[in-house]
Amino acid sequence: MIAADPPSRHALPPRPPAALGYGLAVVLVAVATIVALVIDQLAAVPNLSLVFVLPVVIVAVSFGWGPALAAAAAGVLCYNFFLIEPRFTLRVQDPANLLAMGLLLVVAAIVSALAAQSRQRLMQALQHASDARALQDLARAVTAASGGKAVAAAAAETLGRMFGAPAVVLLCEGETLELAAAAEGAQLSASDLEAARWAMASRLPTRADAYPVDRAMFDFWPVFTPSRRQAVVGVRLAGRAGGRPAEPERLVGIVLGQLAVALDREHFAAQALSARLESERQKLKSDLLAAVSHDLRTPLSTILFALQSLLRFGDAHDAASRAELLTLAETETARLSRLVSDLLDAGRIEADAVTVRPAGAAPADLVASALQRAKAALAGREVVNEVGPEAPAVMIDYSLAETALANVLENAGKYAPPGSRIRVQSSRREGLGVIEVLDEGPGFGGPIEPLFEKFARGAEGDGRPPGAGLGLAIARGFLEAQGGRIAACNRTDRQGALVRLFLPLAGQQSAAA
Repeated sequence: MIAADPPSRHALPPRPPAALGYGLAVVLVAVATIVALVIDQLAAVPNLSLVFVLPVVIVAVSFGWGPALAAAAAGVLCYNFFLIEPRFTLRVQDPANLLAMGLLLVVAAIVSALAAQSRQRLMQALQHASDARALQDLARAVTAASGGKAVAAAAAETLGRMFGAPAVVLLCEGETLELAAAAEGAQLSASDLEAARWAMASRLPTRADAYPVDRAMFDFWPVFTPSRRQAVVGVRLAGRAGGRPAEPERLVGIVLGQLAVALDREHFAAQALSARLESERQKLKSDLLAAVSHDLRTPLSTILFALQSLLRFGDAHDAASRAELLTLAETETARLSRLVSDLLDAGRIEADAVTVRPAGAAPADLVASALQRAKAALAGREVVNEVGPEAPAVMIDYSLAETALANVLENAGKYAPPGSRIRVQSSRREGLGVIEVLDEGPGFGGPIEPLFEKFARGAEGDGRPPGAGLGLAIARGFLEAQGGRIAACNRTDRQGALVRLFLPLAGQQSAAA
C-alpha cells in the first residue's frame, strides 16, 4: 500500500460551477459600481473605469475566461449607465467617453485572459506535482512490496489517485486473469472482464464505450515483461467526473513500466531464492557426504578388521586377544551409533520437529549425567566438576539439555590435550541459569559463530579430531527449542575455550513452546 496520501489529481481544488461564476461576476460589478459612485461623490477622479477592472481580475482567477468576460461587459454597461453623462441612460454624448468604455472593455478582456491562463497553468502545475508525488510513492511502494499482489495494489492505488477514478490490476495466472487489486471502489462487470481478456489476447489497449466491447466502462492496457509475466491494468474513465483526460496514456504508461519492472523483480527474486536454496541443498549433501565418508571410514574399517580377524584366525587368538578385538569393535560401533544419532538429531532440528517437555531439574544432576555420557571422549583429561547442589534449579527438557551439554563436553574432550583440565561451573546471568565448560585446548582460532552451523569443524585436514561437526549445532538447536541459548568465546585467563549454556530457571515462564 502507498504509505503517504498527499493531494492527488482528484484531490485538487475543483473548479466551481459556471453559474456561480456568472452570479459572482454580477455581484462584484454591483459592488464596484457602488464604490465608484461613492468615490465620485467624495472626490473628482479623472477615470473611475479602473474600479471595474478589479471584479474582472477576481472572477478570472477564480472561475476562468467566461465569467470574466461577463464581468467586463457588465462593468462597461454599469460605467456607462451610472457614471457617464447623460447618466441613467446608455446613450453616450462625448466620443471620448465612448473611447474610454472601449478601452475598459479591451483592458478587461486582456486582464481576464491573462488571469484565466494563469489559473489554468496553476492548476496544471498542481496536477503535475500531484502526479509526480503519486509516482514517487509508487516507486517506494513497489520497492518495499513483497509479492505480486502487493505490487498490483500499489499500482492500482496510484492510478486511482491520479485519475480520481476506480482502477484495477489483473494478473495472469496460467491461462486465466485474476483480479489482484482494486482501488477507489472499483467493480468489474462481465463486459469489463471481457474487454480485459481481449486486451491481453490482442496485446492492445481497449477504450471504454468503444469497439470491441462497447459496454465496458474501463479502459484497459496490457502489460508484458521480459520474464513473460502478464497483467492488465484498467481505469474507469467512462462517466468520470470532469470528463475523459486528454492524454491518459502518458501517465498510465509510466505506471505500466514500474509495474512491469516490479513484477520482473519478484520473478527474478524468486528464481534467485530457488537457486540459493538449491545451492544450500547441494552444499548440505556435499557436507554430509564428506562428513560421513570421512568419519565412517575409520570405524567401519576397524570393525571389519576385528570381525575378519576373529572369523579367520579365531583359533589362533587367545582369550585376551579376542576380548580386545571385541572391545575394539564395540567401541567403534558405539562411535557409529553416536554419529547416526547426531545426524538424526540434526534432521529433527532442521525440520523443526523437536518436542520439548520441560520439567524442573537440578544442574548438579544434569552435569553428572552428561559427564557420564561423555566419559569416553573425556578419557585422559582431568575433569573438575564445580557444580554443587546449591545451584538454582532449571526448567528444562532433561533429555535435550543432557544431549546439548554432553556434546559440548565431548567437543572439549576432542580438542583439549591429554592431561589437561576441563572445568565445569555453574552461575546465574541475565535471569537464566548458566553452565560453563572451560578447557585448556587451543581455543577458537577464527570466527566462532560459523562453528555452530552444521558440519562445521574447528580444524581441517586428516589430523582433525573425529566427528561430523554436528555437536555444537545440535546443542544450539536443543537449547533454543526450550528457551535457552549457547555462547562461546576464548578464555581470558589462559589458553582455551569457554562455552556457556543458558537455561531457563525453574519458577519462570519458559520460552519453549
